[in-house]
Order: sequence, then structure tokens, then C-alpha cells
Amino acid sequence: MPTSVPTKRRTDGPVDDGEKICHIVTEKDPDTALCGKDVTGWPWNPPWPYCVVCLDLAGSGGVDV
Repeated sequence: MPTSVPTKRRTDGPVDDGEKICHIVTEKDPDTALCGKDVTGWPWNPPWPYCVVCLDLAGSGGVDV
């Protein structure tokens, strides 16, 4: 019975170029973006386009950023 070592999944930052989106977080929970994405270990203020969902939620006035 062959066994294989499970590959370790990368958990810090984007896995591929499609995930290079700058999310907005709050001071209360800096590891979770307003859109709900877990951004633990991601760089702060990267030069990527903003997440439109985070922008919409931040602009709605319902979240203290």
C-alpha cells in the first residue's frame, strides 16, 4: 500500500497571482478582511488592486475601518 506525504499548503499570503488583491481589515481583527477572507500573514499595503467587496463595505459606513 503506497503512502505519500501530504503536501503542506501555503498559508501566508497569496497562493497564485489571481489572489493578489489588497483587502481592507479593521484594527479589531487584522487577520480577516471586511469581505471575510482570511489574510493572516499577507503583506500590509501591497501594490495590488483593492478588493471591490472590501471597498464597498468600507464605504457603506457600516464598518469602522
